[in-house]
Amino acid sequence: MSSDDNHDDKELPTPLSVQQIEDFWREFVRHEKELKTLSDHDFVNRTNEILQPFAPDLALEHERSKDSDTSLLVVTAHGNIDQFENIQAMARHAPQMPGYKVQAFRSRALGSDFSMGMEGFTLACSDVLVAHYDAGGNVGLELSFEKIIPPDMRDHARHMAFIMLDHVLGEWDFAVRVGPVEFVDAFSDEVAGAEPLSVFPPIFDAFLREDLGRTYRMPSEEDDRWVMLEMRQRGAPQDAPPDLLTFRASANALATRADLSHFLELRFAFESQEDLDEARDAQDAMNDELERLHGGLLVFTRVEQMRSRVAGYYVDDVDSAKQLAARVSAQHAPNLKPEIAVTFDPSWQEYLAFYSAVHPAESNDDDEDDDE
Repeated sequence: MSSDDNHDDKELPTPLSVQQIEDFWREFVRHEKELKTLSDHDFVNRTNEILQPFAPDLALEHERSKDSDTSLLVVTAHGNIDQFENIQAMARHAPQMPGYKVQAFRSRALGSDFSMGMEGFTLACSDVLVAHYDAGGNVGLELSFEKIIPPDMRDHARHMAFIMLDHVLGEWDFAVRVGPVEFVDAFSDEVAGAEPLSVFPPIFDAFLREDLGRTYRMPSEEDDRWVMLEMRQRGAPQDAPPDLLTFRASANALATRADLSHFLELRFAFESQEDLDEARDAQDAMNDELERLHGGLLVFTRVEQMRSRVAGYYVDDVDSAKQLAARVSAQHAPNLKPEIAVTFDPSWQEYLAFYSAVHPAESNDDDEDDDE
C-alpha cells in the first residue's frame, strides 16, 4: 500500500544473510526453556530482544493455540514492504522446532469489527467507509468516516484507519495488493462499494478474484493469452526501431502471489538473426523448466531496438532460478553472454507497469473477436 508506489529513489535495505538468520534461530532455541516460562506479553518482549541484534527492522509476534500444543511465531515488519524479503527469508530458513510453527506476515484479525482508542478518541471499523477501484492492477481505496470526526482528531483518525486496514486485510494484502489510498469527503463516481471496513474483507477478495482476475493459479494451456505490441522508449530517436513487446496477459492471474515475489530478467545482446534465435531458445527453455518445476513463469519478452532481447520472469527460489538461467544460456545460446538481474518485486510492478497499457489492447481484441 502506498500513495506513491515508486521505490526507485529509495535505498533498499540489505537482505539478511542466511548466516544472520541461522544465528538468530540458534539463539532462540538456546533460550527456549526460559521463553516457555514467560507470559505471552513477556515472551514477545524477550523474543524481540533476542531478534534485534540480528534483524532490527523485524519483529516476532506470538499466538498460543488453545486446541494444540503448537504456538505460532509470526515474523512481521509492521507493513514495511521494504523488509518483506527479509520476512520471507526469516521464515524460510527457520528450523523445525517442536511446539512452534513459523509464519511470514501477520494474518487478518479474527473478527473485523473492533475498536481502537487514541488520546481519548475511539474509532470502530464500522465507522470507516471503504470504496474500491482498479488502480492499474492493484486495488485503489477511497476512505471516509461514518461518524463526525472533531477537526483536531482528523490526523489521529486517519492514522487509526490505516492501522485498522492493516489488521483487517492482513499485512501482505494491505502492503502488496492495495495501491493508492485516499481520504475523501465524498466518494468518486468511478469507485464501487462505500461499505464499512468491518465487512470489507470478502468484498476485497471478490474484487481481486472476479474483477482483477486473481485466481493465483497457473493458466491452463487453453487459457494462456499473449499480446504483442510495438512500444517506443521515452526519449528514443524518431527513426529508432520500436521495441517489440510480447506480453503474457494470462499471467495476471498470478500477480502478487507471495511465493512469486522475485523478478528475474534474462537479457541477451544480439547482432544477427541466428543470435536472436539462440536468445529466444534459451529464454523459452528457461520458462519451460520453471513451469515444469512449478518454480515460476515467463511474463513478457521485449526486443529492444533490434539490439537485445529481454525476458522477464517471476520466480520462487532465486538461487535455483539464477543457476537455471546460466545453464539454459550455456546450452541454447553458447555464443551469447547472458545478463541476469534479480529484484524483489512483491507488488509485480515490472509486470503491472505494462498491464494498464496492454489491458485495453487485449479488451479491444476480445471485442473484435465477439463481433466476428
